[in-house]
Amino acid sequence: MKVSIEKDELLKGIQAVIDIVPSKTALPVLSNILIDANNGSDVCLSATDLDISITCKLSATIEDAGATTVPARKFSEIVRELPEEPLSLTAEEGRVTLQRQTGAEGTYALMSVPADDFPDLPSEIEGPEIAFLSDEDEDSEDSSADSDVLSEMISKTVFAVSRDETRPVLTGVLWQVGNGRMTMVATDGHRLVKYSRIQDGLPDDNKEAIVPPRALNHVAKLMGGGVDLQKAQLGQSHVLFSLGDEDDIQIFSRLIEGPYVDYEQVIPQNNGKRLRVSNSQLLPAVRRVSILASAQTHQLRLELQKNELALSATSQEIGGEARESMGVEYDADEMTIGYNSGYLLDVLRRISCDEVLFELDSAVAAGIIRPGEQLEGEDYLCLLMPLRLNE
Repeated sequence: MKVSIEKDELLKGIQAVIDIVPSKTALPVLSNILIDANNGSDVCLSATDLDISITCKLSATIEDAGATTVPARKFSEIVRELPEEPLSLTAEEGRVTLQRQTGAEGTYALMSVPADDFPDLPSEIEGPEIAFLSDEDEDSEDSSADSDVLSEMISKTVFAVSRDETRPVLTGVLWQVGNGRMTMVATDGHRLVKYSRIQDGLPDDNKEAIVPPRALNHVAKLMGGGVDLQKAQLGQSHVLFSLGDEDDIQIFSRLIEGPYVDYEQVIPQNNGKRLRVSNSQLLPAVRRVSILASAQTHQLRLELQKNELALSATSQEIGGEARESMGVEYDADEMTIGYNSGYLLDVLRRISCDEVLFELDSAVAAGIIRPGEQLEGEDYLCLLMPLRLNE
């Protein structure tokens, strides 16, 4: 195999796929990137951890077709340090050689593993397809979902998934589409986040899947780097995301099997005590006071009186305590409730408007936190289970 490729084009492909390369694996070839120059005028870079696979097409001049694999981390480090100029990439006799083509001489060689040792990657799935619209296509008359909405939904839900592998379904994000509405839900048993938006271009029939957060985070990262999401396809056991002008990047991910929890039954409907507070005041106050929260419980006390909220925390480990008060809108019964300060901060950081609305019932019942203002057709809420207060 021999190809000529611009350094910035090669680096773009490496950066797109390298996050999928596992840091530790029992199968050494998975630590490599597959370089495939058997696809006409394109070179494809691929990586997989067997659960998530990614391919990225790159423009290059192919002199001799072929395929090989190279150690991902070292290859990335070498390419990143090279100057902006054309590079020659050659694979032969168990070695990959990267050579500068202009300016000073420079040759870098790495041991390779045959492409035949790399796992076969999925290429297509069957299932309903969702077309997405980017900012540049806002004037299009096509019926498509908004890719920015999906990116926002990912960032506002994925943080709440469980890390407990004994309950696999809770380690993923429930993604529901159909009948003009898209919903994402995540929970770890102590908190639950639901984000729902009215969207165009969705399947008529309801479809749902439990998607691993790693796949969603990588899609959001690529979109944040300026790569447009073109479509997503939900199959029985896999989801496919296609990104780039010509679907240059494709991400396949296994779905998590099993029924998700009936989250609607968990969300309280009759929390009648309402607290309205400015997030520009509350968020930094929670951040400050939680410095002195217990290292074991991370407990933060919220003491509610008429139009006043007091935050307090106590650390038995260092004998410290903190307290702050602020004006709020609240005219219900006095109440003291405890929350995990880290969980509360996670929620407050993701509320984009300044006003935060708490819907409460009692010190031992789940509380609901919402943005004070929401768009038409939008429903974003976070459920937090309270902590038992230390007297």
